[in-house]
Amino acid sequence: MMKRIHGKAAAICALTTLAMLGGCGGGSQEPLAPVNPAPPAPVKQLTATDAIFEANPIYAPDGSGILFESDAAGNRDIWYLPAAGGAARQLTHNAGEDTAPYWLPDGRGFVFESDRSGSKSIWRLDLSSPDTEAVRVTDDDGEDGSPAVSPDGTLVVYESSRGGPQGLDLWMSPVGGGTPVRLTISVDGSYDRSADWSPDGQTVVFESNRENASALYTVSAKGGTLARLTPIYGYEGHPAWSPDGARVAYESTLSGAMEVWCVDADGGNARQLTSAGGFWPRWNPDGRRLIYCNWGTIAPNLWEITIQ
Repeated sequence: MMKRIHGKAAAICALTTLAMLGGCGGGSQEPLAPVNPAPPAPVKQLTATDAIFEANPIYAPDGSGILFESDAAGNRDIWYLPAAGGAARQLTHNAGEDTAPYWLPDGRGFVFESDRSGSKSIWRLDLSSPDTEAVRVTDDDGEDGSPAVSPDGTLVVYESSRGGPQGLDLWMSPVGGGTPVRLTISVDGSYDRSADWSPDGQTVVFESNRENASALYTVSAKGGTLARLTPIYGYEGHPAWSPDGARVAYESTLSGAMEVWCVDADGGNARQLTSAGGFWPRWNPDGRRLIYCNWGTIAPNLWEITIQ
């Protein structure tokens, strides 16, 4: 199912806009993969704040809590929700937009994207002290976003426009700051974005529209040959690798609406998990549950689904 390609090593306005970001200009270029919905799975609504925008949820490494972005305080900041229930609390307080959080493996802090410095960059916040200020990880002329930290906690992979022209590529930087390394080279202004790491830290999965519609790809963390994981169809994105490395969850419009899907790490056995909408999936550390977002009255809420 994989196709090999040789090469080197954003705010949502509407559901349709997100779906079409990866698919404009490209129809189906190969037979569609069979739609394999999973058996109905239990779902649980975690928030019911229909007038508040909530997005990009991610479990703590020990499953004790959830980071997510929210505009509950007026603009988007990073919030924390205890997994056992209780009130969410605000972790960042800045006039800029703080979005797309990703935990450090030890659970003592997280990285996120922010435009607080004027342009979007990657920042890191230590949670060990309540008075700690966020530290800037990347500092360049481009826009950097959607960070993901390597399993050993040393590197952060992120999308960046610094390579130009007009495209997005994947770059890696030390979590503590330092010299960035370019991981992918986009094609003709296309994008490579929304990356995640395999549990062994050897491979990165990401979304790209380099073949005229958005699909998932993998590449060695050292760079090199890209492998396409899902078919060229319309839009597939925001991949998240399962804790055991066997599966990748993602969002897809293959069924006609944006839903959460899952595919084996070798590209086989793609199956639909949700049936009432779903975005931004992330695995619980137990590997049996996924957190994701779905729309309430006018804004997305946090939901959890148990995988059968």
